[in-house]
Amino acid sequence: MRRTNTVFDKLSLEPTDSELMKLRCDSQSLQYYADMSNFLSSRIHGMNVLSLLDVGSRTGSGLAFLRLVHHPAAFTRLKFDPVAGIDIDPMFEQIVGMEFPDIQGLTGDIFNLPDDSWDVVICSHTIEHIPEAEKFVEQLSRIARKYVAIACPFAESPLSDDHCRTIDYDFFKKLGFFDIKVFESQHWHSGVVCLAIKTI
Repeated sequence: MRRTNTVFDKLSLEPTDSELMKLRCDSQSLQYYADMSNFLSSRIHGMNVLSLLDVGSRTGSGLAFLRLVHHPAAFTRLKFDPVAGIDIDPMFEQIVGMEFPDIQGLTGDIFNLPDDSWDVVICSHTIEHIPEAEKFVEQLSRIARKYVAIACPFAESPLSDDHCRTIDYDFFKKLGFFDIKVFESQHWHSGVVCLAIKTI
């Protein structure tokens, strides 16, 4: 399998639909995970080295950015090691192994992961695609030892074509998330997104 284009590669003169989609997804992911990095750093205090699992990593580029910023050899106070991503896409594990060898790529369903598997479990812009999002978030909490952090569109109306539901304060509070940051994101159609964190 050949290496796929990254967000930093120059597009061809006539890019394919898949190349354009990868560019758009990668650039969006870098923004979302930069937001996640700042959010986690402001909520998790002290010098820490914590294991991290990202659920629904898609292309892996955002997680690779998070790994770099919070690398155990970096100057950052909050470090993540080891770092893994899981996705239902059967190609995800192979893509991560080829492009981001410092990250463990897993293909599968979080419902099959053991309890208390990772210190920090994050999920960026995935739950709005899941009809039974409450059950999904309960699984995120089950596999986390210390923290669960979620990013998603906030109070979206009308819903985007591929989104199943609106996520709002009531959704999070019902599941034990009381630290919720709502803000405008330049990468979400100039719309409103949120970050929420729960201590286990």
